[in-house]
Amino acid sequence: MNNKVVIIGKDHHNALGVIESLGWKGIRSYIVILSPRNKSYLGHSKYVESGWTGANEEDIIRILLKNFTDKENKAVVYACDDESAVILDKNHSLLEPYFFLPTTQQAGELSRFMQKELMSQLANEVGLTIPKTWVSHNNIIPNDIQYPIITKAHSSVEGGKDNIHICNNRTELEKVLNDSHCETMVFQQFIDKDFEFQLMGCSLNGGETVLIPGRTHIDRPNGMDNTFFLRFDKCEEELKDIIEKATTFVRRTKYTGPFSIEFLEDKSGEIYFTEMNFRNDGNAICVAKSGTNIHYILYLYFTGGDYLNEINQSKVERVYLVPEIYYFTCMLKHEFSFKEWCRNMRKANCYTTWFRNDPLPFFFFLYWAITKRLLKK
Repeated sequence: MNNKVVIIGKDHHNALGVIESLGWKGIRSYIVILSPRNKSYLGHSKYVESGWTGANEEDIIRILLKNFTDKENKAVVYACDDESAVILDKNHSLLEPYFFLPTTQQAGELSRFMQKELMSQLANEVGLTIPKTWVSHNNIIPNDIQYPIITKAHSSVEGGKDNIHICNNRTELEKVLNDSHCETMVFQQFIDKDFEFQLMGCSLNGGETVLIPGRTHIDRPNGMDNTFFLRFDKCEEELKDIIEKATTFVRRTKYTGPFSIEFLEDKSGEIYFTEMNFRNDGNAICVAKSGTNIHYILYLYFTGGDYLNEINQSKVERVYLVPEIYYFTCMLKHEFSFKEWCRNMRKANCYTTWFRNDPLPFFFFLYWAITKRLLKK
């Protein structure tokens, strides 16, 4: 197979996870980093063949079309953030002759499915439970809203984690809306969670085959996102119904590529769907570490390799993943105790930036992070 691999995303451990998991299978990647800076710590990985940076969509498309022109051996592309996924989706017809793309079967549909309102509607149709949801246009607050709520951007491309807030009353919500630059916001019933989890996997041939080898378990009571210490393991029997409905959800989108589907479980045991990520997930390196390399399976599928044999030989062993640098800063901010940090670090056997056989990305990331902090001071 002479097909090249192109990984597109921000200068982030999300993309590094794909680089590493393919590198473990002997595949060196080309990287296109969406960043205004002309440098990337990811480029120091021994599994990177070459790389470029681009500040915007036009730069990314120009780089791709200039450097990958083999129609006979199309390059396999992995998107590692929502913005990159949308860029590929919008330019599907332009890129399709040269690339195997992680998209739906129709250009523009992926961007539509990434809207949280449509996501919730589809989840409801397939039988998944969703938090009560309201949509706000131009800062108008619905009359029937019930507090407390959590606010989110209508699409993660329009706004990210900065738009996620818990509001207990109208005054708090008005402040959030005044500070937000999103024209459309989604308000959801705030769930007092016991824990959250993700179903991690990949979809082949527009959802004909949906592989969900396991799920994460993330116990972060005070956090607003799932970047945290977690356990990845096989799915329990009691989740069989949720997995079947989630599989139907993926099939309805006709998506091909890696994904994660996020859920919350409240203290009474009720499970709520929150969203699906139509791209590689930042936590997905734990799936490859466990014994199921979804990125390699996708590579074999696209390039005509024996992906079914790879699936059959795959396994799922328990993995404890820690985003080591971020987790350390959470401890310094007293989100949890030093004792808990020590206990979980001893338990961890997978990391988001540190890889013993490929250490340079970790050290360059650490160097730039410390330098940036010192310059700010």
